[in-house]
Amino acid sequence: MPAQDSFVTHAGADLCAELRGQGTRAGFDRNELLLLVDRPSDHVLLIERGFVKVQLAGNGRDLIAGLYGKGELIGEQGVMESKPRSATVVAHTACEATRIHHRDFKEFLRRHPELPLILGRIAYERLHRADQRQINLASQDVPTRVCRQLLAWGQALGERTRDGVAISGLSRKDLAQCVGAGEATVDAALKQLGDQGLLRTRRLTFVLPDPHLLRGYLRARPIT
Repeated sequence: MPAQDSFVTHAGADLCAELRGQGTRAGFDRNELLLLVDRPSDHVLLIERGFVKVQLAGNGRDLIAGLYGKGELIGEQGVMESKPRSATVVAHTACEATRIHHRDFKEFLRRHPELPLILGRIAYERLHRADQRQINLASQDVPTRVCRQLLAWGQALGERTRDGVAISGLSRKDLAQCVGAGEATVDAALKQLGDQGLLRTRRLTFVLPDPHLLRGYLRARPIT
């Protein structure tokens, strides 16, 4: 199911079906490169299945700027502005996407003058989330950022199981990249959560036994 603020949700099923008709469907393996920073913006991608991660380079380590799934449009800003790619996009899971050539996409926008406004709204929402992330990185300690990221992943990507909400396909390295911290520091925060029964981990999986308890733990933490 597409996210509430995805392109498909904003644009509607009919417009998205028409857009799909302008492109070709392609499959990508986990960790396969979809878009590369500084390369020409010659197409956009409409994610049909799976998840991709947007990566930015910073301070000697890659940062995950966001995870995007079904219904999200990727690479549209570079095409609309005729600028190189501003970030690298990698398949986080095996995924499928519809690839639309930049000329076809621009013609599609010309036929539907309401779409630039929709895309502008989506870009604003993404920028707002990025700004909030920067505020969190500057003002919150690592354990707080880890809790918030796990809760966000649980809401967006989690699957309800008998053991709790399972977040699959994400590693500790992914978590460290998302919260802008070293893996050792993140491991210490995860151990603390595990010792208190708020988290279970296994390979490429985080399990939140009760997200409400984790939210309560987060609210009770001192403001840093």
